[in-house]
Amino acid sequence: MSSRHSHNGSGGRRAAGSASPSPLAAMGSGSRRPADPGTSVELTQRLLRVLAEGGLRPGQRLPGERALSEQMGVGRTAMREALKSLTVLGFLEVRQGDGTFLTTNTSNLLPRIVEWGLFLGDPSIDALIEARAEVEVSLAGLAARHGDAAARGRVEQFFTFMELATAAEDAERFASADISFHLAIGDASENPVLAGVLVNIRSLLRSWTEKVLASEVRLVDSLELHRPIAEAIRDQDEPAARAAMAAHMGTAVANLRRARRDRPGSP
Repeated sequence: MSSRHSHNGSGGRRAAGSASPSPLAAMGSGSRRPADPGTSVELTQRLLRVLAEGGLRPGQRLPGERALSEQMGVGRTAMREALKSLTVLGFLEVRQGDGTFLTTNTSNLLPRIVEWGLFLGDPSIDALIEARAEVEVSLAGLAARHGDAAARGRVEQFFTFMELATAAEDAERFASADISFHLAIGDASENPVLAGVLVNIRSLLRSWTEKVLASEVRLVDSLELHRPIAEAIRDQDEPAARAAMAAHMGTAVANLRRARRDRPGSP
């Protein structure tokens, strides 16, 4: 896997003609002091926020591992693990000998190992679960801010499909409409990098949705968590869209973890 080269590749060695250094190189100068790195999940979330807010373009190079560690006030080992998680997520790509770049490829699905890890309860999947939640909140806000009428209409359309599936008590149709709803929000955000993450993790989205719906969660309860998101995006209310998605993701993460904990054979 390319992420095995994160340590060397993200060291920032530029080849002739490679992309210019990332604007992230100028960020976080006030954080160059020892800091509590928190959990690996928390560091991955922090790094995602920095990447999302750093003005990067697809294909742009990140600072080296050492520079990122200093900027965020964490050790290189912790930073290396966060970079690996985001590489597996599809948010980053490592080019051996040249560095770590924001991905330019938004078409590849997340490796099946993520789906297996989700079902087997692999603790490392927690980082991806929480990273997805962070990305979704940002996308919802951006969709409300930037989405044109047509894009916002597609979000409403897929919510309507979810309503129809709920009325028919059809969990399979609901899961498909649910995934399409979230992908439509990504499209409406007009941010190809963040939207590409959802495309890359479509297998994770489906596994997540199906696993939660197979538990004791009712379709109508899941539907009502999506309603304020659809309404806020329709009304172009960015704070409300972010808050509604954060509430949805908080409940969804809790439901998924409960479903994983209650799986047969769980300790």
